[in-house]
Amino acid sequence: MILGAYNLACLLSLSGFVAAIAAIVLSSTGEIELALVCLMLAGLADLFDGFVARRLKRSDYEKEFGVQLDTVVDVVAFVVTPFVIAFNAGLRSLPALVLMAAFAVGGAVRLAHFNTLSAQGADQSTHHRGLPVTYTALIFPVLFIVRDLVPMVTFRILLGAAFPLIGVLFVVDRPIRKPRGVFYALFPVLGVLLIAYWTWRFLVAS
Repeated sequence: MILGAYNLACLLSLSGFVAAIAAIVLSSTGEIELALVCLMLAGLADLFDGFVARRLKRSDYEKEFGVQLDTVVDVVAFVVTPFVIAFNAGLRSLPALVLMAAFAVGGAVRLAHFNTLSAQGADQSTHHRGLPVTYTALIFPVLFIVRDLVPMVTFRILLGAAFPLIGVLFVVDRPIRKPRGVFYALFPVLGVLLIAYWTWRFLVAS
């Protein structure tokens, strides 16, 4: 017997995990553009794993395993990965690291809160509470576009300031409607456009 569950939803989650690991490795070698591409691929995987899971016939174990796996992947993909990308993009001063740590703490708290609600059987079918960490897969690739428009010092200040703001949005208890219908088409289209942009930027840079 092999531990875990390997239905299509779990495989999508795991593919997002692999993409996040690739983003971390690529950013550590200076390939920030490709790291952002992998971050967005992880975001697309996360967007659809829940959609697929709700349409599968799963055992109670598979359902709970899927929740736990999704949280583990989210921590790595949408909390740790943006932190590492920003660090490798030059945010290495002590003030920047403190601001980024606030973001990481907010992400960890939000995900722990999500798991707590899930364990209590709370209805989370229509709305998120607080900003989902998955949104960083769109926020940071958009923020990094500014890098080409302003001096590097200005960009690093803006990026550093964005981290605690996003961290606060993670934990502010406001309902955010989950994507449905047309948004399942809109978000992937936006993701594909950003992937195309950052792939082009990589090719131009190389």
